[in-house]
Amino acid sequence: MKKAIVLAAFVALAPFFAFAQDDIAEQEELLEQKKSPHAFSLFTDFAYYPYSGPVAGNGERFAPISGAFDGVQLGVTGVYNYTIPLPGSKPLTKDNYLKVGGEFQISPATLMPSLTASYSPIAFLVFNTRFTTGTGWEVLGSQGLASYNAANGKYENLTPFKHWFYEFSLGGTFQFDAAALWPGDWHHIVFMASYEFRYNGMSGMANGDPWCWAADYHRVNGPYYFVYMLLGYQMPKLKVKMAGVQAEFKGCYSDGQFDSRYKAFDGDFLNVSLSPFVVVELGKNDNLFILLYFDRRRGFDSKQGKVNGRDQSFLEMNCSGGEWYFRRIALRYVHSF
Repeated sequence: MKKAIVLAAFVALAPFFAFAQDDIAEQEELLEQKKSPHAFSLFTDFAYYPYSGPVAGNGERFAPISGAFDGVQLGVTGVYNYTIPLPGSKPLTKDNYLKVGGEFQISPATLMPSLTASYSPIAFLVFNTRFTTGTGWEVLGSQGLASYNAANGKYENLTPFKHWFYEFSLGGTFQFDAAALWPGDWHHIVFMASYEFRYNGMSGMANGDPWCWAADYHRVNGPYYFVYMLLGYQMPKLKVKMAGVQAEFKGCYSDGQFDSRYKAFDGDFLNVSLSPFVVVELGKNDNLFILLYFDRRRGFDSKQGKVNGRDQSFLEMNCSGGEWYFRRIALRYVHSF
């Protein structure tokens, strides 16, 4: 709980802007503001994951790459937004808007529709809300929808279209461009910060029991936070349209959201991701995002052992500090119609 309070205190000064992979629609706004109220884009995602095995120990540490391959990720998302301009004539209010839209994402192991809305009452502040649901299946060992079986220490597939992942989010964005105070084409130093409250769940799962959605393991029903920051430099008349770094922080508000049997797992562990990125303009309506992800995951005080003659699961181990590792290379191709 104390970790969430520290993060909430920070983002009270700088609410929400979404550039993370879960918040696709807002990335397009970094590239271009369209005059038409209708906007449709197609996002194609690819990510490559090397393998970094866990390193037993205490405190913060680094896990080097220990294998060439730990998986790939593919996905296609269609995004539609309708923008309603709002009255305003002063410099801070003349571009006020209400935006509503939807997304539909499909990957080899999941499908996920979403409804979105955002409201900008003033130039540097945006409020956002989203409702998402989805279902999934297993493809080549990648689990889209699964629940944890404490008896055998494994995640077992749930029935697609019978079980559904769902998530509601509400947040705000603070965004600032240095060119607003320091006019010039080469003065676009962009800063964005966000805080988002999310409530997620899996139908048919009891509170406190772990489950998996889209190969993201050790999730439980309940609220959690998502904090995002971006510092970027936007360049005119160049193929590299923007370069910078983003940071993501997320976790449960309390370790009490996990069943008491998983107390040693540290349910409110703070997950961190630091990602340098570039945005390359391929054409008038085509852009390529390139990101490198360096993440902080749970570290454990010992190597995986045996429990009742089977391999021990991470949920049965003692969390001991954070473990930094190189997570993935991610590419996102965006075509705007």
